[in-house]
Amino acid sequence: MKAPYYDHAGIVIYNCDCREVLPDLPKADLIFTSPPYNLGITTGGGFPTGHYDPDAPMGYKRGGMGKWPKAAATGGLASGYGTHDDAMPWPQYEAWQRQILTLCWNQLTDTGAIYYNHKPRVQACEAWLPTSLNPNLPLRQVIIWARAGGINFAPTHYVPTHEWIMILAKPDFRLRSKEASGVGDVWYFPQESGTDHPAPFPIGLPLRALETTKPGLVIDPFMGSGTTLEAAKKMGRPAIGIEIEEKYCAMAVKRLAQEMLF
Repeated sequence: MKAPYYDHAGIVIYNCDCREVLPDLPKADLIFTSPPYNLGITTGGGFPTGHYDPDAPMGYKRGGMGKWPKAAATGGLASGYGTHDDAMPWPQYEAWQRQILTLCWNQLTDTGAIYYNHKPRVQACEAWLPTSLNPNLPLRQVIIWARAGGINFAPTHYVPTHEWIMILAKPDFRLRSKEASGVGDVWYFPQESGTDHPAPFPIGLPLRALETTKPGLVIDPFMGSGTTLEAAKKMGRPAIGIEIEEKYCAMAVKRLAQEMLF
């Protein structure tokens, strides 16, 4: 088993590909994660420069810097996630995510669930939905994350301002109480700002998931800057984060240290 990058007060971080350690981790009661969206593959929105990829469906392009040169220069979405450029051939990307969701499912307790944040897209007049990544796991519900605005402005469409959170749940998974279901299936949280990670989600998302479910171990296999871990720490729940980029592991450790000051 790989040695942790960080291990303190019930929070553990591994700096590696999540497939290396997931099978050896303790069983989790909740997995909350958001993988790279493969946004470097596009028909014209997102990162519109680049060349056509013969392995991509529906005429997708392999993107370049596109209309976000500043984002690329500062390490944003257009430059990928470090060693991961976010422009995998689409069949390879889907197979990768199905493999990881299967590993996550195997690490759940009998009452656990995966909260999986991803983004539906319309490309070349066809809808692509995050359900395409589900390796036939039981889908309990789709939560809509309503963001505060978006960035894909164009005269051809209304700017997308929502994402999905698929809940893939074991049969015995339950919320904390009947009252907890009252938060509804549309969650309104603005995007997170003030972070050097290219695609952070707001801490309100994992906090709501943790507040409405029963206590237990939390895992995030695409930890990024550590948002899920910070939420777990606020709720007094043990958590494990896995991140392949060391610079984001360092960012998460700094974030957790700041959380301990309050």
